[in-house]
Amino acid sequence: MIWAYAFVSAPILALLVFTLGPILFSGWVSLHRWDMLSPVETMPWRGLDNYVFLLTQDPIFMRSLGNTFLFAIGGVGANTILGLGFALLLNSRIRGRTLWRVLYFAPVITAPLALAVMFSVIFDRNYGVVNNVITMFGLPRQPFLSGPGQALPTLIFIAVYQYVGYYIVIFLAGLQGIPQDYYDAAQVDGAGKFQEFRYITLPLLRPVMLFVVVTNTIGALQVFDLVFATTGGAPANSTMTVVLYMYNTAFKFSRMGRASAMAFILFAIILFITIVQIRFLRDRTYQD
Repeated sequence: MIWAYAFVSAPILALLVFTLGPILFSGWVSLHRWDMLSPVETMPWRGLDNYVFLLTQDPIFMRSLGNTFLFAIGGVGANTILGLGFALLLNSRIRGRTLWRVLYFAPVITAPLALAVMFSVIFDRNYGVVNNVITMFGLPRQPFLSGPGQALPTLIFIAVYQYVGYYIVIFLAGLQGIPQDYYDAAQVDGAGKFQEFRYITLPLLRPVMLFVVVTNTIGALQVFDLVFATTGGAPANSTMTVVLYMYNTAFKFSRMGRASAMAFILFAIILFITIVQIRFLRDRTYQD
């Protein structure tokens, strides 16, 4: 029994020291003003002023919060629809399925920063490949990442390109886990392809759908590297996200207290959205 407690205590201690400890310290810092240079014991107390300022007086934070929500909605929606659609295609009897699977998954294993730099060149307004093709058809050059109205949709496109292959694999695994007997019985009863998809595929894929939506949402709300390497939040903060603004606030302006408050606000938002998604999809799964 003593050895059992000894083995269990090691990971628990690591969790407390390296996970719970920094979280508690960050929460304490969010109630103070700290520039990371002055001693911790001399931090001026601010209470909830950092939270109040961010939620009521900081227009950049509210803009970054809106951009993050739009990025998450667009990315999660596209990844879910395209991931399921391509998974259905790859699950059918088409030629070269293995090759297609490799091609779809290749962007997932590509370094995010390398992919961001590559697309920065591809979508460049002056010498980018996409604009060179557009001008060949007599159309004007598009700003893409340098235009306030096109930068965020372009980032969503890049993110979907990078991660849709991962969700294709997840959906494909879920489809291959559905017994063929269900479809055979439905065909005997005269059901069509759409009826099979609606009454067999979708209900049995809800646990997979739950995983895809929740994990994709959590990742999209914490997007940083893609925006950091492509636009840096420009132009005119049209692509500024919460995590990027948090990084700038902490390490460029040395306002660690305010940045910590952003982290806890984002954590609360992610926790709330995740609980809503789990309750909605899980309850519907149980009812079926």
